[in-house]
Amino acid sequence: MPHHDARPPTPVAVPEGPPPEPVRTAGQARTAVARLLEAAGHPGGRVLADAQLAVTELVANALRHGGGLTCFHAGLGSNGTELVVEVEDGDDRHPVAQPLHDRDPATAGGRGWAIVQALASTCQIRPLPGGGKRIRVTFAL
Repeated sequence: MPHHDARPPTPVAVPEGPPPEPVRTAGQARTAVARLLEAAGHPGGRVLADAQLAVTELVANALRHGGGLTCFHAGLGSNGTELVVEVEDGDDRHPVAQPLHDRDPATAGGRGWAIVQALASTCQIRPLPGGGKRIRVTFAL
């Protein structure tokens, strides 16, 4: 069952229209981040590219290793100078990062968490009361 905490509203101008669909895939997460940044006046550039790569890795890992994505949230920090992304899954285990330089380039996988840590300004992992974890990453705007 999805776990959603009550969060204070994020002070971001929301485009008019129906509310966005829940994020269930990495592609939907990338789109959500792009739309949020565009609506906030931060379209394109390095932050968007880094955030989209990081959310791809986080969502893919939740789907592949975490028993499924239970919640995705993207917003701006209260001061508007950072992008905040939270991904939740049902697995209590924390991701393990192997240094990127220690990996055989011919071997697939095993780089996601190291990539996220390299791209994000901050990374936090918190256990959820009902089991699972929330990974919160930020990107300076």
